[in-house]
Amino acid sequence: MPHRLLRLRRAYLAGFALVVFTPIACSDRSSPPPGAAADAVVRDAAPSAGACPVASGARLAADTLAGLPARAPLDVLWQLCPTARVDTVGVGGTTPPALRFDAPGVTLWAIQTEYDVYGDSLHRAEPADLWAATGDSLRFPDGTLIPMRAGAVRALDSAGVIVVDHGDDGTGSYIVLCRFPHLAMVVGNVWPTFARSGVVPLSRATASDTTRVWRVEVDPRRPSDPAIGQACAGAPPT
Repeated sequence: MPHRLLRLRRAYLAGFALVVFTPIACSDRSSPPPGAAADAVVRDAAPSAGACPVASGARLAADTLAGLPARAPLDVLWQLCPTARVDTVGVGGTTPPALRFDAPGVTLWAIQTEYDVYGDSLHRAEPADLWAATGDSLRFPDGTLIPMRAGAVRALDSAGVIVVDHGDDGTGSYIVLCRFPHLAMVVGNVWPTFARSGVVPLSRATASDTTRVWRVEVDPRRPSDPAIGQACAGAPPT
């Protein structure tokens, strides 16, 4: 009798184990382990090595900015740099939406000024109509580091102009070097103190002026203001 009970007990335990562990085994075969699944998601979402060009340079030109095509739709820019994020940027008296790119020494915005962030969102099938950049590693198209002080810009190249804008809803006064007419180095709406409006020679600024350039702007849609070209036509050589 004891032997018969022992055999029944073993059969019962074997059956219980089969019921409990069979579904688990099936589950393991039908889906990858959690760690493998997470790794696969990361691989699918991550760009290929070196795909985002912003980290590799910060040259600013009319056609490319830090390696990004200036006239590409925002969707294309997002594919190039999946870590880009939606942001807003103050432009005059408006606050349009923008796609923001961050890298060591540079922050770059692809801005759609024709839309307002409070009523519109980014139109991903359309390009930016204005770019803005800040940072200590911004460079001119020829690779020269862009100075972040008005006097240092003047000392680097006096063949340029200051477009004076002291209005509350304006872009602020900005410096343009004649050899790079598409780049506007924005200073602010209370500088310079020696002029209230118009386009004046950069040579009127002093090399000791420590007023800070707070961002650089590039408009990829149209050439620079004709008044800048006229002023630069009579600008002295560097």
